[in-house]
Amino acid sequence: MSQSFKEALKEKIAQTLKENLKGEEGEFVNPWSNLDKAAILQQTRCFASSPIDSEECLNLLTRILYVLQQGEKFTESELTSVFFGVTKLFHTSSSRLRRMVYLVVKELEPSEQEVFIVMSCLIKDLTSKNDSFRANSVRVMSRVLDPTMAAQIDRYLKTAIVDKHPFVSSASLVCGIHLLKSVPDVVKRWVNEIQEQVNSQHPMVQFHALALLYDLKKGDRLALHKVITSFAKGQLKSPLAECSLIRYATQTLMAERDSGIEKTLMTYMDNCLRHKNEMVMYEAAKSFCQLAAFDKDASANTVFGWDVTHATTVLQIFLTSPKHVVRYGAIKTLNLLAQTRPSMAARCNSEMEVLLSDANRNIATLALTTLLKTGHESSVERLVKQITTFMSDISDAFKIEVVRAVKGLCLMYPAKHKMLMSFLSSNLREDGSAEFKADLVDALILIIGKVPAARDSGLLHLCEFIEDCEYANLCTRILGFLADEVPSTAHPSKYIRFIYNRMILENAVVRAAAVDTLSKVAMKCPSLRRDVLILLQFGQNDNDDEVRDRICLYSNVLRKCQAEGTEQEQVNIGFQSLMSTELPFSVDALYDGLVEHVQSDSKDAIFDISALPTAEAYKAAVEAQAALNVDTKKKGPAGGAAGAAAAKAKANPMAAQKEAEQQKANASAELSRALAEIVPNASQVLGALQHTCKPKPLTESEAEYTVQVIKHMFVNHVVLELYVSNTVEGIQLDSIEGRLSGLGPLWAIVGASAITKLDFGDQASAYIVLEKRGTAESAGATVGNFGVALHFIVKEDGDDLGYEDDYPVENIHIGVGDYIFGRHLQQGQWRTVWDQMAVQGHESLQKMVLNYKSLEAAVEGVTTTLNMEACDNTGQVESGVRGHTLNLSGTFLGGQTCLVRILVGMDPNHGCMAKMACRAKTETIAEVVARALM
Repeated sequence: MSQSFKEALKEKIAQTLKENLKGEEGEFVNPWSNLDKAAILQQTRCFASSPIDSEECLNLLTRILYVLQQGEKFTESELTSVFFGVTKLFHTSSSRLRRMVYLVVKELEPSEQEVFIVMSCLIKDLTSKNDSFRANSVRVMSRVLDPTMAAQIDRYLKTAIVDKHPFVSSASLVCGIHLLKSVPDVVKRWVNEIQEQVNSQHPMVQFHALALLYDLKKGDRLALHKVITSFAKGQLKSPLAECSLIRYATQTLMAERDSGIEKTLMTYMDNCLRHKNEMVMYEAAKSFCQLAAFDKDASANTVFGWDVTHATTVLQIFLTSPKHVVRYGAIKTLNLLAQTRPSMAARCNSEMEVLLSDANRNIATLALTTLLKTGHESSVERLVKQITTFMSDISDAFKIEVVRAVKGLCLMYPAKHKMLMSFLSSNLREDGSAEFKADLVDALILIIGKVPAARDSGLLHLCEFIEDCEYANLCTRILGFLADEVPSTAHPSKYIRFIYNRMILENAVVRAAAVDTLSKVAMKCPSLRRDVLILLQFGQNDNDDEVRDRICLYSNVLRKCQAEGTEQEQVNIGFQSLMSTELPFSVDALYDGLVEHVQSDSKDAIFDISALPTAEAYKAAVEAQAALNVDTKKKGPAGGAAGAAAAKAKANPMAAQKEAEQQKANASAELSRALAEIVPNASQVLGALQHTCKPKPLTESEAEYTVQVIKHMFVNHVVLELYVSNTVEGIQLDSIEGRLSGLGPLWAIVGASAITKLDFGDQASAYIVLEKRGTAESAGATVGNFGVALHFIVKEDGDDLGYEDDYPVENIHIGVGDYIFGRHLQQGQWRTVWDQMAVQGHESLQKMVLNYKSLEAAVEGVTTTLNMEACDNTGQVESGVRGHTLNLSGTFLGGQTCLVRILVGMDPNHGCMAKMACRAKTETIAEVVARALM
């Protein structure tokens, strides 16, 4: 009877749903689109009614959540009123209403005074007999807990972790994951309870316990290896925990090759390929594919010496699964594998061919792009024709994957370039995002450069694209490429029309680029100079200063080129100097020469720059001079020597400048000599020195031994120079070396040097070479804070043995600002570069609260922290103002220009508020610099 009733009910529900689906869907109307904040605040009186109307309170709390999620701003008094009203609902016994109360409390983000009230209510719920209240109260604690109160509730959370109810235990473990970021010392006390829960019979509890245990141990390499290998030898109950363990094992194998754990982990992952849960099987197969891409030295079908054929077999089976998500995961993993090991992925070609007709376009697209990487030349045309039919139905992310696959295919089979370039150009004319169009342009430019037969048709495709291109940065890039390629074509005149149209129809940035392109073509093609000169004259009245100035300059150059008697060789030399951003001489040599010229008797004569050396020749001369003084000690002048040097500098600024340059060269030579002793082939291992930071004292100036740190920044390394002075009379220091602590996983010591001997009044340097690890996400700006101590042997007068001693000094902090050095810009130039960055670069925005008491202190502190230079006189704050805009300019590690605009204001209630915008050529650098003050 009961079974027949269930069947009848299912049939009735299915029929009703079918009828509803057949009906036409009316336009959705949001019932809360016209919610009024004032009306909601007035209705909060229902929270204090007695008895409490649960349905009315539920409805009102839902509307409050909706308004908060829509970005509606509440004043501090309004938030306080709502908060105290909501806290009255903690007395209700309705589970539905209490769950909504927990959600609202998390969204309201109570202040420091209000947190105490919330915590009292949550602790009361945590000790109640209702499992739902206990679990939800713990989940809210992780969001609102003040770090100073963590120790008070330690015992409650520790007890909740081992609670019999899985919901409470799992919520407590997740709370621990969040609290580990703010109060790690408290969470570390729960290790025993966490390890106990890893063996729980409940899958979700085991999964969360393993995740928290990994976060606790990941800072200790040996402890982490012990945890991972111990669980790898057993078997976890939870498939989610198994997947997490596979990922941890993969990360460990990729971090370092350790034969002690490699066999255990590889055996574990190989066994997971035979797991009864397909999620675990897929995770293991995916890990093998990741390791295959990582282990580039392995043979065709092995990873770390293990055969991975079984992993590809698992993916091959998954390709035929009836589940969409399984097929998608398998084909995506094979697509990534095909980028590095196409022969391994080619084993699944027959199954991937079937997926080309899959109803899910994303799966079909991935199958196609994978086949393009693994297929044969004979199948190219068929595959490209097939994908053309559904390019409009897939997202831009998958379109980009297709473009990259086609680009690789064209380079692999140059004979197919006509068809493949036609496919790329047809997509250029279709709608798409800026990233998609940029990838198409990159593909065409690369193919033109690598396949000579494709140059003419490729250039025409690019010219047609800029006729109707809405992205200024792509237009300028294509115009720059045309300037280099067009002059070497058989008929350069047929491209002039496209370039000229950009000069008269586009915005100022593109017009300026078009002027450059026309001029370069004219300089390289004498037959076109007259025609281009006429075209440039049409833009002489342009409304942009930069465009007019360029037209005027290039027109004068072209007229001189047309003058009789001008030799082609002189024209080419002049053109190279005009179009190049590099000066043909050293700027330092120019400065020295100008100073000498002004002070000489022939200062009225025209200064001749032809005798100036190049930058390389000037640098070689400086280094040669520095080599003569490598063995000199770095001692400060004293007594009459200092007075003589000062008098010499005052009487002869040129000599003072040369002396400063000489000291700089000596320091550079000393650094090179020290690094050569520490690191073999230092110039190849470390690369070129990017810049040197200003010295920072690590001790008081009155200390018995004064220490300064000088940071020398390289691309992947940092060299710390500890400059030590002995100011204790009668004391000699031997074997002075710097010792660092607290390096963490992101830093490693490559080598170090010691000071052999330091007598009273002497100064010398000890060097420590650090290697940065994990720099991809931070654009090379790895931060760190290290404890420092000097270790040396102290010898008094007449004592030949001495005794060892340690001398702790202040910590060395390496921040984002250390990877930047200030760049001076002329008055008004900052605005021009800022506008160019808006088109050619990326921008990152951050809002923050700064710990400064005045605008002057904030401006000085921000400039110092970022190590950038204030531009356009924005480094000075006008008296009496409540806000100030600071414009900064600097060069990031690797020579990347970055600009910062920060609006600083003083608020009576919130203190110093700031809104910071950073622009740079790459998105990662912009984001790293924007977060430097947080």
